[in-house]
This record gives sequence, C-alpha cells and structure tokens, in this order.
Amino acid sequence: MARTANATGEGGRAVRRACVPARAPRQVADDLATALSPSAGALVIAFVSSDLDPDAVANELAERMAVARVVGCTSIGEIAGPVATGTAVALLIDGVRVRFGVGLAPELSRGPIQAGRAAVVAAAAELGLAADQLDPARHVAITLVDGRSPMAEGFCLGTAATAPRIGFVGGAASDSCDMPRSLALAGRAAVAPGARSTAALFHDGVAHRDAGLAVVVAPSGSFEVITSEHMIPTPLRVVVTSADPSRRLVLELDGQPAARRYAEVIRAAGANGPLDNALAARFPFAVYVGGRPYVRSVSGVAGDELRLAAAVDEGAVLRIMRPGDLVAQTRAALAGAHARLGALDAVLAFSCLGRHLEAVSRGATGALDDVYAMLPMCGFHSFGEQAGPLLVNHTLAALALGGRDG
Repeated sequence: MARTANATGEGGRAVRRACVPARAPRQVADDLATALSPSAGALVIAFVSSDLDPDAVANELAERMAVARVVGCTSIGEIAGPVATGTAVALLIDGVRVRFGVGLAPELSRGPIQAGRAAVVAAAAELGLAADQLDPARHVAITLVDGRSPMAEGFCLGTAATAPRIGFVGGAASDSCDMPRSLALAGRAAVAPGARSTAALFHDGVAHRDAGLAVVVAPSGSFEVITSEHMIPTPLRVVVTSADPSRRLVLELDGQPAARRYAEVIRAAGANGPLDNALAARFPFAVYVGGRPYVRSVSGVAGDELRLAAAVDEGAVLRIMRPGDLVAQTRAALAGAHARLGALDAVLAFSCLGRHLEAVSRGATGALDDVYAMLPMCGFHSFGEQAGPLLVNHTLAALALGGRDG
C-alpha cells in the first residue's frame, strides 16, 4: 500500500484499506478520510484503539466522512498486515459497485436473540430483500457486538438463525479494561482494577454499548468466510459445577474451586509453570456442539475463579484443549482462501485476543505478523468471534474478498 502522511490507503477500487495512528479522535477521522477518500454511498468499517474516547471517535468519524456510512468498534489491537496497537484501521466498500445494508440492534439485554434477528431483517431490507431471500452465492453477513455484554452469544445465535443459508462472520468489540497482566509482555500497560470499560460499537455517529449490528454485503467479486482453529482436543474433561454465566465466571469445576481444579487438569495435558493468563491462553476449554469442539478461552484467573471469554452454564462438560501450530494453521487457512479466490482485495479479520496472548507467550508474534503481512489484512483483536451461529474464542474468523469488480 502506498504511504501518505503515515497513512496507508488504496484508491480507485471497490474495496480499499487504511491504517493510521490513533492519537486523537479528530486526527483519526481526518487521516482515515484522507487515506480512503470516501465517495457518496460508501461503507466504512473502522476499528479504533480503545485508548480513545469511543463517543468522540464515533462522532468525528461520521462527521468527517459524512458522505459515507460509518460503522465499526473499539479494539485492543489492530491488524493491518502486522499487528499494531494505538492505531486505527478501516476498510472502505464502494457502495456504487458493492451493495450493502446495515441493521443496528440496541439494548441486547432486553432480548439478544430478537435483537439479532431485527438487525439482519433491517440490513436485508436496505437491500430490498426479506431475510429469507438472502442468497449464499451473492450475500454474506458481517457482525459486530459489544464484547463486554453477556448477551453477545444470544445476538450471534439470533442473527444466524434469521438467515441460515448465508455465511456469518464477525467479532466482539474489545478494550483494555481489566487487561490481562500478560499483555505487558506485548508492550501494553495494565489498566487499574475498576477501570471503566470503553468497549463500544460505532454506528452513524453514535457509540453504542449493549448493542450489536449486522452488515449484509453483496460483494462485487468472489468471497469466502474463513475460520482458523489450531487447538487440539485432549481426552481430559471437567464439569462446571458452579458458574455465573452473566459475568462469564466459572466458580467450581468437578465440585472443587475452579482455578485449583483447572491447574491440576492442564498440568496433566502438559502445562508447566505458574497458573497465569499466559499459561491459560495455551490451554482453553471447548464445548462440543454436533460433535465439533468450540473453544471457550480463559481470559483471566482471579483467586479461585476463572473468567471466560464466552459464557458457559452449570452442568456443561468442558474438554481441555492443547495448542497446535498457531502460525502454520493460520498460514494454511489464509493461503487456502488465496488459492481458491485468486488475488484478494482485502481480508476482514477478527482474531481472538487469546490467540495474540498465546503468540506472545510462545514467542511467535513475529512469525504470525509475517503471515498477516502477506495478505491485505484489516481487522482487530476481538473478545470473541462469530462463526456461523456461535460466538467462539481462540479463533481467526475472516471474510476474504477477491476477484474483480462484477
């Protein structure tokens, strides 16, 4: 990508990307607008460092790019090729050549499944379609949801159930509140306990909490939804005997304090060293649905309790997972899409923060950055990823946009 004033951008294409520093809301909006040059009717999807005030960011983005529709969310780390922090990345979709519709779902706490359905119905209506008319050969849905909301799982289920024939891919807005201590290894300072969450979605000039949104896109060229999972199931299982799903806490496993029992079990799976967030990032749980494991990352260890990145209920049987080859699996997933689609215009990526923590703990961030740098990536580190109807963790969920304008 050509560089102008520390921003990267590409002009004259149906899909364009940009990456700029995130020093202040107005500066971010100015720099992204300059790099992307949005035209009337375009869609801009922006992921902006949560270090900035999301209310100001949402307002400035919409004001500076008033000719375009602007959506997005806060992020704890941005992907534009190599991973960065303290930046803003954005993808522009030319609304003249690529049709899209947007639906917002505010107040998830009042009914997340119904809210997810309403968002997809509204997005399809902007395309002049009913949800059941969406065509998997022509349409794909991108979702964003408040990563701090305990209703995120219900929102994902509601969206996908409304248009089950098409692909769904998305991520959960992230922030640095209660940041795992191990992120200090990546050059980030920990936030003081009790700090206020800044996770939020951007929609038409407003920052929304307790919300989700759906964007239904009809790409002008070929496209493919990508998921990359590298965790390997072990034969080890535990049962959740006490939990607080509303706070995504597991209090007991197999009738014992959760952290103590978890430490015992993962050592049987090969874990070494003290139980901290870095070690937990390498040995997540998984729930099985239809015979397939869906990862539930441990996002924090606090005394005897475990905080998970997605809720689990009492009585759930959790499988212990162990790490496979993160870099090789990511490379294979992205290379496969490239081989099938040909030249890619962009890869909109939602990569779990747990993957980054694992890469940090294993000294693999450079190798992972090299994989990302091979493709036109634009995305962020999320607090959960939507893959079909489920909110999952420790996964790279992405939308590859390829081919030439139709």
